Amino acid sequence: MRYILTMPIVFFVLAITCVFAQVEARASDWGIVAQGKWGVAWTASPMQKIMPNTSVPANKVKGVQLYAANNEYEPFQIVLRTKARVGNVKVVPHALSSAKAKVPAWCVTVKNVEYVNCTTPTNEGIEPGLYPDPLPDHFPYNAIENRNTSAWVTVYVPRNTPPGDYKGTVDVIAQGIGKVVVPINLRVWNFTLPSVSRLRTAYGNSMGKAFSYQGATTTAQKRKLVDLYNLNFRKHRVSPYQPYAGYDVKIEKENGEVKVDFKDFDIAIQKYFPYFNSFMLPRFWMNDDLGFGKGADGQRLKIDYMRQVAEHLIDKGVLSKGYAYITDEPQPDVYDTIVESAKDMRMADGRIKILLTKRVEEKLIGSVDIWVPIVHHYLEEPSKARQAKGEELWWYLCCEPRAPYANGYFIDYPGAQMRMFHWQTWKYGVNGILYWNTMYWQDNPWKIPMSQPPERTHNWGNGDGQLLYPASRLPSEKFVDKGPVDSIRWELVREGIEDWDYFRILQDKIDAASQATKKTSAYAAAVDALNQVNACVPSLTEFCTDISRIEAARARIGRAIEGMK
Repeated sequence: MRYILTMPIVFFVLAITCVFAQVEARASDWGIVAQGKWGVAWTASPMQKIMPNTSVPANKVKGVQLYAANNEYEPFQIVLRTKARVGNVKVVPHALSSAKAKVPAWCVTVKNVEYVNCTTPTNEGIEPGLYPDPLPDHFPYNAIENRNTSAWVTVYVPRNTPPGDYKGTVDVIAQGIGKVVVPINLRVWNFTLPSVSRLRTAYGNSMGKAFSYQGATTTAQKRKLVDLYNLNFRKHRVSPYQPYAGYDVKIEKENGEVKVDFKDFDIAIQKYFPYFNSFMLPRFWMNDDLGFGKGADGQRLKIDYMRQVAEHLIDKGVLSKGYAYITDEPQPDVYDTIVESAKDMRMADGRIKILLTKRVEEKLIGSVDIWVPIVHHYLEEPSKARQAKGEELWWYLCCEPRAPYANGYFIDYPGAQMRMFHWQTWKYGVNGILYWNTMYWQDNPWKIPMSQPPERTHNWGNGDGQLLYPASRLPSEKFVDKGPVDSIRWELVREGIEDWDYFRILQDKIDAASQATKKTSAYAAAVDALNQVNACVPSLTEFCTDISRIEAARARIGRAIEGMK
């Protein structure tokens, strides 16, 4: 899915406003919460990328209004704009309480918003400069005069939290400012999000890069990082390609037969697989001969290896989550090879699901179970036809398409685009999302955000393949026992997946409604809420960018779910 020469595309930001029947008030109001001789404190949506010079909003608000289900993460931003330099700024969260229960203070986390210097824009028409993206754990920071500095606050609502309205505060404390109290109002819905989303995901996780950056040299150190990185993927509801990194199967040839040792792999199955909805079958790539050669004997051994893996994973109850990533972005000259390799996989076990990053092609029908076109190659009619036959249709973004498509993986694209990509995924009935890498750290991502192919022939885009940052800002010889640093884009991926789960929950309630329920106002409101989601994404190049409209549409979905008893 890499090595595609992308032609320059003039960037423009769409300004399409969703047209709603009976428009509701916006779900959240963002604006000034405190001001004084020292400056201004204001709140912002997680979809708004706060540049150093972003204008302070004119309106004033009493606090932050959030809406969340049980087992959901809901972020927002607190921004300071001071008239003089202020040091040692601390952001202190407190518990949120209702009449019956609490969301503990430990469920409210704070991260600093840092910037990367995008000296070369992803597209023409985008200004170079400092863009917000890394979110390191909170530590006291300095507010620079006449420049925005932001904190990223996330509220997690634990399972079994009673529905209702919760109130609390987040305090911003600094010498010269005193204490700024930011009131938080949280509406907890009466439903729960699944820990494992029903939206299938497959995101690359190059753990070798993490091992190198964070000084992991021993098996124990590497496995510790796998624990921490997998935990991060799990909390973001994303399935990594290889959750079993560091726990690989061992393959040997003995007396002309394949011997497969699953001892380490089984540890990974037990530790990680319950928390993810997909994984890449190990060494099923069609060009991987396992070291046995390409001849007839090598083919026989590869088939036997795949058979043993499939049978073992059936015994473990996880083969249905696996996919054989047969090859990547093939051209027509290798279609025959794909067909023959697929026959080998079918011979090994007919239950193996073959994934191909390609749109539906007539010659490949029968050789593919999971079609994964890049978004701008998606063709609705043949895709729906294959889905009707029981096959899956996922899609992906990478270094393309660029504007006017919603490619929120780029640092210098608007944050709302990541949410809208997931809404498009819902509207078009796509089963899953694939993304080529989250830690393609060819250069230090803290310093050089522009991603390039290994041969450096052209630019892929700022942040492409780099949704996470290493815990060490420079390669470390000493082991750094920490998980990755999140990015704003990574947080918005989770927001988009949670949106999709909202839509799925509501659609399930609509589908299960009795004839009597279909005559109620609650049912009409539910249907209307989902229709308005689809109205927000008229096409793959037209989508809502009005943050308040997006938030209002999502809040309407939450209310509709509550209304469908």
